[in-house]
Amino acid sequence: MTVYRIRAGRDSPATGAYDWAALDGNGTILDSGSAPLRVPPAKSECELLLACDLVLLDAITVSVAQQRRLSSSLRFLVEDSTISGPEQLHVAAACTAAKNVLQVGIVDRQWMTQMLGRLDRSGLVVRAAYPECLLPELPPRGWALVWNGEHSFVRTGEFDGFALDLCGEGEVPVALRLALDIARTKGSIPEKIVARTAAGTTLPALDRWSTTLGVPIEPGPAWHWAGAPHRPGLDLLQAEFARHSVDFAWSRSWRVPALLAAALAILTLSGLALDWAMQVRERDDLTAGMHQIYRSTFGEAAAVVDAPLQMQRGLAQLRREAGRPGADDFLVLLAAAAERSLDPARLRIDSIVYGSGALTLAVRPIDASQFGALVAELRSKSPARGVDIKVEPAEAAGTISLRVTAGQQGGI
Repeated sequence: MTVYRIRAGRDSPATGAYDWAALDGNGTILDSGSAPLRVPPAKSECELLLACDLVLLDAITVSVAQQRRLSSSLRFLVEDSTISGPEQLHVAAACTAAKNVLQVGIVDRQWMTQMLGRLDRSGLVVRAAYPECLLPELPPRGWALVWNGEHSFVRTGEFDGFALDLCGEGEVPVALRLALDIARTKGSIPEKIVARTAAGTTLPALDRWSTTLGVPIEPGPAWHWAGAPHRPGLDLLQAEFARHSVDFAWSRSWRVPALLAAALAILTLSGLALDWAMQVRERDDLTAGMHQIYRSTFGEAAAVVDAPLQMQRGLAQLRREAGRPGADDFLVLLAAAAERSLDPARLRIDSIVYGSGALTLAVRPIDASQFGALVAELRSKSPARGVDIKVEPAEAAGTISLRVTAGQQGGI
């Protein structure tokens, strides 16, 4: 996957000039160059690097409880560190190992707005923005110096760095002197400084600098802003410039799949609705047919509420009038119970109750010790054809209740 890095300077929003580089998945530079914003190297995502003089790095003391509620209020906390007013600042923060300390990057808000706007209009979506001076690797117990003429800078810690001022031939930059003096007072003086040069520049007199500063300065490998193997822990795209605020390409790339998914969902719902409507119509047609059959059988004046149930009851009544017993008649139910469940050698009948098409028999085992075995045996028997027999212990001690009702097969 190719990743594009863009390095912007102070004049980039106005002039449209910037440096760019294409990197592969391993961070190797595939191509690089300079271009105006109106002709980007590719319309895709990119990482934005801000030149060292555009970002002021600082640390502020804030309690952990307040850190969660700061957000846009950070600009007022760094007011003493800048000349500009809070409304002109954009501040991004990163947590550190010290709980009550926030590392912040301070950028001119108007510059950031204009730069991101121009990149977006050019078809480039910024996924992250980093300070350039946090890119060089730090040597063990040392500082990293990048010599790039008027764009030179020093990285002194994970979130610490500063731009170097211009100085005369053989002179040491004032900013570097002051930083080392502060480090001495804090007891954190570096053991060495590794100096690296950008293309087209030559290192100053490092021996003279080392003597003046009292710290060894040794040359390091050549420097290219796009070749940094790691990404800093401070991303400047926060608050109003957070990724969701500028991530327009993501929505564009997913627009067609989203529309296709919505169309598929609409078609699916339309099919379900059509199928449901057809089933409802079929049900209504069947109901109307049953009503018609019932009226043609029992007269057009017959009121129809539940056609299947009324037809079942009507046929049972006609059978009784014709001298044919119904499935819920007393003798039919008793015969079914006697055939399947009543063994005169083992059971005797205590009582018989019949009503509402149900027959209830209370039976008692002749051998009381066989009560449990008989209950289990009666329950395990397959039901008789046309009837349902429920077996359960009766309220009277030692008796078994058999409730016999007409089954679904005996209804018609």
